[in-house]
Amino acid sequence: MPVHPRETIAVIDVGSNSVRLLVARALSLTAFEVIDEARYDARLGAGQAGGNLTPEGMERGLRALAIMTQLAESYSPARLLAVGTEALRRAPNADEFLERVRERTGVRIRVLSGFEEAHAGYIGVINSTALTDGYLLDLGGGSLELMAIAGRQLREVQSVPLGAIYSRETYLHSDPPAPREIRALRKAVRRSFIPVAGAPPVLFGTGGAVRNLARIVRIRRRYPLGRLHGLELTRKEVTRLARELSAVPTEARRRIPGVSANRADLLHAAAIVIDEVMDILGAPCLTVSGQGLREGLAWQAIRGESPVLPDVRAASIAGLALANGVDVISAEPTVLAAAALFDATRTLHGLPDADRSLLLDAARLAGIGMHIDYYNRDRHAEYLVHSGDLHGYAHREVVLLAALVRWADSGTPDLSPYRAIIQPDDTRRAAVLASLLGLARAIRRRTPSPIHDVRAVLEGDTLRLQLTASAPIDVELYELENRRRRFEATLRCRLVVEHATGS
Repeated sequence: MPVHPRETIAVIDVGSNSVRLLVARALSLTAFEVIDEARYDARLGAGQAGGNLTPEGMERGLRALAIMTQLAESYSPARLLAVGTEALRRAPNADEFLERVRERTGVRIRVLSGFEEAHAGYIGVINSTALTDGYLLDLGGGSLELMAIAGRQLREVQSVPLGAIYSRETYLHSDPPAPREIRALRKAVRRSFIPVAGAPPVLFGTGGAVRNLARIVRIRRRYPLGRLHGLELTRKEVTRLARELSAVPTEARRRIPGVSANRADLLHAAAIVIDEVMDILGAPCLTVSGQGLREGLAWQAIRGESPVLPDVRAASIAGLALANGVDVISAEPTVLAAAALFDATRTLHGLPDADRSLLLDAARLAGIGMHIDYYNRDRHAEYLVHSGDLHGYAHREVVLLAALVRWADSGTPDLSPYRAIIQPDDTRRAAVLASLLGLARAIRRRTPSPIHDVRAVLEGDTLRLQLTASAPIDVELYELENRRRRFEATLRCRLVVEHATGS
């Protein structure tokens, strides 16, 4: 049975490196919110060169499962899913471990096939990114999946045991590794993958090692956004990291800013594998996805047989609004007013349809800061856009959206902290869109609004705004007057407001 809105899902992912828990609450058929997460570095697959799980690995795994199960059950989830990946797939004694887990915790772990693991990871990524055509790399502790994506559909999966743990244990015996060991690992990667004919060299990546490499890059760039999801790592940056991380022993690697202490002995292997995959594909950059297997399993639980979202951006906007007390349906009159204003002033601002979409999305989100603090609602709205689960947008678009909700009602957008992200014309773009959004919000100042028809007509250098209402609109006229000066200065256009009473 599917999980219904407001019900909770718990997903436990038993990987070769770590056991991870995700607890999510379904908000609708197109959105969920994460309410808890936990990780235990069990290293279940460590020392598995002969195939069997080691006694030490099983003990660490049992303790991790006991912790995660207790935490998951504290939320009384409607469904608790526990899955195992490469370490359990390849271990001859996996059944012994699974039985011990069941006896100790009552949880039955379902061991995923390589394709099932890849498919769940694909759902997590495709439902949270703009990936349409290209490749998805999912690097865990035990396995590496490389997936070809076409038209947002999973077309081909290549899965090999070249995760961070197995790559290090099989090929990188020295600390730091010798050049011949690095060459052997690179050759193993190259033997394992064949690019799909016709697939563009677009590459997205998911997994803990990918996120850790992104964290290092973010620190080195002094990147102004705290988001890892959507961050683009260039091939040059990945190559440099592979070289630098492999040149020093584990203890020195542990001291590199951004390196997670629990990945210091593995991260160089992951970087080498990723760098070689990028070379094979000719990928100029790797875009990081913060979602993957666990989120994909959550989507399967919520959406059943149709887990892929039809529109990532629309679902994300609705989910972020719903999680922060905003009903996107009630925002639609403001959205329609913003659309009318944008369309009427096209010849003045010259902005493309992509900016129209950003404006309308900002109109749907403009009230999300209200439930935190009314008096600082605009700043809170900006923060929530920057840090919330907003998916399918490039970082530059996130910056622009945040600026619009922050400066919708007054002031001039300040994008100076984001010079490393924005484009040269974005300051003007944000100012124009914010002024239009401010007018739209003034028109729809009250809910329900007495204004039932909005028409905007550009006549030379004058925008004639024609409003038809079922009751007096002194409130709306006052708000429009307050926003007139900013609009006229930004678009160099006179604003004339006409109103009439009608049914």
